[in-house]
Amino acid sequence: MNTIALAKPSDLTAIEQLYLACKYDLLTRQIFQWDDTYPNRAYFEECIKDDSVYIMKHGEELLGVVVLDQWQSHEWEAIHWRHDHPLVIHSLMVHPERQGQGSGKALLHASEQLAKAEGYTSIRLDSFSGNEEACNFYKGHGYVERGSVHFDSKPKGHERYVCFEKELL
Repeated sequence: MNTIALAKPSDLTAIEQLYLACKYDLLTRQIFQWDDTYPNRAYFEECIKDDSVYIMKHGEELLGVVVLDQWQSHEWEAIHWRHDHPLVIHSLMVHPERQGQGSGKALLHASEQLAKAEGYTSIRLDSFSGNEEACNFYKGHGYVERGSVHFDSKPKGHERYVCFEKELL
């Protein structure tokens, strides 16, 4: 079973390469959710300093990355969340060549187990509404749609993000 571990500064280059591969894959599919400002190398560098970046490897191969913390966008204030004390998922990514092989499921499950172990009552995240594959992935793993938000910083026609929450039992 794959587990996650805190990323170290020495993981930064591999994380950046994974991010760039994922960003390129999204762009080729006309999914404009990530750009040069988020996420990027500086973002991951700060998150590593904050001990909020987790990585999943198979041997030496980096399979996936997720940022887990309590930060929530102010746009989320309008959402009717059901649970207190959430852990928030940011920038969950699996290498495009490894997608569809269970790595995303393993990364999500490991994130949930970590959240439970630390006493969180739910996990929250948002996903670009135009990325139907990602939205369906979260729904298929028990995440409930709580509403949507609009991010003005995103390209025109790509501003709506669906907010999801999963209760941790």
